[in-house]
Amino acid sequence: MPTCGNCDGYVTRDFVRVFGIDGTVYGCPNCSTYRELCDGSGANRAVENQDERSGLDDQFSQTVPEEIP
Repeated sequence: MPTCGNCDGYVTRDFVRVFGIDGTVYGCPNCSTYRELCDGSGANRAVENQDERSGLDDQFSQTVPEEIP
């Protein structure tokens, strides 16, 4: 039975095939967000939350345009 290398949670073989590398996965829905998984955290041994799950990365933050007088 496949498990997550980060939290030991159960994952399906299809999940490992899609998000892992060489039959191993290091992130799952129990310990990672789907955004992190799609960005490759399931395949990386060191799972780090850049945004601490509380906000967005800098590249996605919104800026308000300055008013033109």
